[in-house]
Amino acid sequence: MDEIKKLTPEQLAELRQRIRNMASADTSQPVAPVLDRDVQGDGAVEVMPVSQKQIEVVVAQDNMSATVWLADPGEEKYTVPEIIEELRKNRVVVGINTKVIMQMVNDGIYNTEVEAAKGKPLVPTQEGYYEYFFDAEEHKKPMIREDGTTDYSAVGRFENVKDGQLLAKYHPAIPGKNGYDILGHEMVAKIAKEKPLLRGKNIRRDDNTNEYFATMSGKISLKENNIEILDVLEINENITLIRAKVEFFGDLYINGDVENGVVIRAGRNVVVNGTVGAATINAGGDIILQRGITGAGRGRVSARGNIFSDFIEHAKVEAGQDIYANSIINSEISTGGNVIVSGKNGSIIGGNTHGLRGIVANAAGSESEVRTVLHAGFLKEDYTRYLQLEQSEKKTTNLIQQRIDELSTLLKARAKAGSINSAQKEKILDINRRKDNLKEELQKIKFEKEDIGRRMSMGANASIIIRGNIFRNVLISIDAARLAILKEETYVRFVCRDDEIQRRAVPRDL
Repeated sequence: MDEIKKLTPEQLAELRQRIRNMASADTSQPVAPVLDRDVQGDGAVEVMPVSQKQIEVVVAQDNMSATVWLADPGEEKYTVPEIIEELRKNRVVVGINTKVIMQMVNDGIYNTEVEAAKGKPLVPTQEGYYEYFFDAEEHKKPMIREDGTTDYSAVGRFENVKDGQLLAKYHPAIPGKNGYDILGHEMVAKIAKEKPLLRGKNIRRDDNTNEYFATMSGKISLKENNIEILDVLEINENITLIRAKVEFFGDLYINGDVENGVVIRAGRNVVVNGTVGAATINAGGDIILQRGITGAGRGRVSARGNIFSDFIEHAKVEAGQDIYANSIINSEISTGGNVIVSGKNGSIIGGNTHGLRGIVANAAGSESEVRTVLHAGFLKEDYTRYLQLEQSEKKTTNLIQQRIDELSTLLKARAKAGSINSAQKEKILDINRRKDNLKEELQKIKFEKEDIGRRMSMGANASIIIRGNIFRNVLISIDAARLAILKEETYVRFVCRDDEIQRRAVPRDL
């Protein structure tokens, strides 16, 4: 120490630089007590050891925690405030664990990362939900078989339940909890929402357990927040002319064939697991024909909902919504939705096929050039009828006004005369009756006109898509426009613009 004090200022400056160079050259070795200086008034220099304290703070990427690392300070001591100050320099202001920091200081926990600050995670809100103990999917999608054809068996499966069976359990909403990160940002949980009570037929609710049970056996369906259990008639045999007619208000499930001449009517859905011949089937819901229909020109199938059929041959088929099939041959098809012919063949050959919203098929027509008519959009008959109804509406409105004028003239005459005779009274009653009949007729005209107008608007953007070959002698018709196919084409979409049918290319991977 005495010799260091004898150093001149120039020598001392050189010593300082050497020490700095040594420290920067080897950071892996602890630096020997670094000398700090204090120049005395007489020019003498008092050398003080440089602090070896080093505090490192690492904030996690999600800002939910921070660690503190302390270097070994040698003879020195860390203080809690200086560690907290270092945390604050790194923007850590919330969730600082002073107990952990005190332990690090008191126990000399050095060269080790220690979690010294921690946020409070957000506890997500869990909304109320129903746990169902039955398959709640109303319409299952058809599956594609290995050979490329479409299997409609999944579509036709009913979900049946038994009396007393547990159907559903409600799990109430669980409110979430707000959280925050160590930087002081608050995370607010969403408001917990409850689901409304289930409604429906033939179910009961246990208020204590929030469970729902069936009160009868039958087919169950779930639509939005409504459960229904309805009777299902299941017939495990072929339907022949011996039975001739089957009528049922609910769902009808036939595990057999439906032979020629049979008539079937159901208030809801009809499922036939066998083949259908020249029979008549009407349903208020959907119709699923697992093995298709060979109608021999006499078969009739009509549904207010959708129709799913493996194939349709020589039959008349009408649906309020969509028609799905693997193939359609020489049939009369009409639907208020789409006609979708997919699967391995996916072809429409012969006959007339109408889809109000559109037609999608893999092929249309055949190499033998069988005449095939495809029509999308509103029908010519609908448009003609719409014009007729417009004229009738105008004529009926004028007649009503005439009756009103006649009544007004008679009532003014009565007011002027002060009384009316029996003939005048009968005339007033007759005019009122005719006026009321005309008003009733006008309502019917407006209702039919609105119905046709609605159908026409639904088919406003109709198109015909062929995702393969379309052969000669196919007639394409959209709304009132027509186009004859004169040569084979592929992958084309037909649309109607300005009363003219135009072609659009269809991607081959569509």
